[in-house]
Amino acid sequence: MKSRTAILNGDVYVFVFAPPQILQLRGFMSVVALHKAFVRTKYLEGKPERYVEMRKRETVFTAVQEMVEYVYLTDSNLSQGLEILNRNLVYDQTTIDQFRHNTIGDPDYDPSLALMAVENGKPCGLIVAVSRQGDDGPTGGIKFIAVDREFRNRGIGSELLARVERRLAELGVRSVNVGFTRPNYLMPGVDPRYTVACAFLLRRGYIRRGEAFNMDVDLAASDWSTRELEAKLAEQGIAVERLRRDEIERFRRWMTEDGWSAGWQYQVMRAATMEPIAVFVGKRVEDNSFVAFACYDGVRPGWFGPMGTTQSMRGTGIGSVTFLKCLQDMKAKGYRVCEINSVGPLYFYSKVANAVVSRIFWQFEKELASVSSDQSN
Repeated sequence: MKSRTAILNGDVYVFVFAPPQILQLRGFMSVVALHKAFVRTKYLEGKPERYVEMRKRETVFTAVQEMVEYVYLTDSNLSQGLEILNRNLVYDQTTIDQFRHNTIGDPDYDPSLALMAVENGKPCGLIVAVSRQGDDGPTGGIKFIAVDREFRNRGIGSELLARVERRLAELGVRSVNVGFTRPNYLMPGVDPRYTVACAFLLRRGYIRRGEAFNMDVDLAASDWSTRELEAKLAEQGIAVERLRRDEIERFRRWMTEDGWSAGWQYQVMRAATMEPIAVFVGKRVEDNSFVAFACYDGVRPGWFGPMGTTQSMRGTGIGSVTFLKCLQDMKAKGYRVCEINSVGPLYFYSKVANAVVSRIFWQFEKELASVSSDQSN
């Protein structure tokens, strides 16, 4: 049986963690409503007196929490946070650069919303959330939450979530979503294969509001030639090419003027920092003005999107060309699969590249109780 030692109010306590059936075989009673029991041993005058106290879940968790420290996720412990994520989010393992981008690299990073749980010096849990200023006030979202398997059912995940929810409420956030913290996010929701996480959220008042899905393109299936399509566009005075570095600021201004969201601009501009630039644009040859764009690696490595075409040029085939140019480039860079992020036009991707639905993400939301000024001070 695993155990942890703590000193509470001057007394030494040994908390023993074991499945209920093991405790029963050894003559102990299991604690109500827990998958694992907590047996308290108190040492009096050098003679151990063993006893088991039946406690409510919250009381037991309070005792355990006194052995857990909650620290901010910062650059100094970033690698430890990445290890927690990669141990638990097995379908979304990532690199230190991408992890930094999604955490302390987020323009709205707030250390009070990025917490790591540490028990006896071992990092064992992580939550990263964000609050952004929207048109109707502050919005809030949880990017990810993870607790190592051997530390689950001790209240660590509940405490991480509760601390972040309280902080978001203090910031004026009325409801919190999980996963889709655009424009900077790791996943557009929760993959239901993380079934324990889905159940955890549902038990804590989160409601499934919708879903998103990704599609995969097998890059080995074609050379993704655009020769014929580009010839047709040339007859209309349109050319498609990689965005040049000396065009980036002009392109950014065009995106704003053409009505593309700040979130999409953020993602496209990140793709423009890649080497080579991972953005392809359509331009009118006569005046070099922009009419379309597509990019990849702007959300995370190997993910395609966003892409868009100015209203007057839709239906001309330019979107197919910018998309296929990205597939050519991804294949040349060594990617085996292009994962299309948070798909809108399923039919388009299926027709142009034989893309297939590869992942589903459930989107959860919870209304937060307002925090009075007295409580937040």
